[in-house]
Amino acid sequence: MITLRLVRAAVFALSLTLTACGGGAGGDDVTGSLPVPASVRITSPATELYVGQSVQLNAQALDATGGDLAAGDTKWTSSNAAIAQVSETGLLAALTTGTATLTATIARKSSTLSVTVEELPPIDVTVQVTTQFLPATITVRRYGVVRFAFAGTQQNITFSTAFAGAPTNIPNTSTGTVARQFGTLGEFRYESSLNPGVAGVVRVR
Repeated sequence: MITLRLVRAAVFALSLTLTACGGGAGGDDVTGSLPVPASVRITSPATELYVGQSVQLNAQALDATGGDLAAGDTKWTSSNAAIAQVSETGLLAALTTGTATLTATIARKSSTLSVTVEELPPIDVTVQVTTQFLPATITVRRYGVVRFAFAGTQQNITFSTAFAGAPTNIPNTSTGTVARQFGTLGEFRYESSLNPGVAGVVRVR
């Protein structure tokens, strides 16, 4: 009987030790101890991308005052990974044209970001120049070339200086092709001084 009592006492002491140390299935849940954010903010360099582009997304957990909150890792998902795929670290890859919604979840709080993927603009574009510019609005890739093809009508092209990086103007010309390279991102408006109101725009993306 004494031996049985000693064994029972030892088992009871061991049980008390495990409970005090947090052992067994009843231990503390470390993940559950993290605070739940009031909101999550996603930041991205761009929401309009071209096929083949990649950008790094970031997500921040915020408290009720809008301050940063340490609330654990971010889980990223995409509503259509065939269009926009996002890695575990938030690297977004634009795969094909379309629209997708990206979701960042931190400690059960989520936020979303919509992105649009378009075809990569051409590197070489031609504008027909007569008494008007056709097409009037074009999109070209950065460092691309726009060729202004004059078709027998004397015309000139004056670029607006409102945006830095506009190429040099094209003086009165009636035939031939004059090329201009665009190395700065933005929208560059141009017009004719011979035909007031005739204008065009080069979008550099």
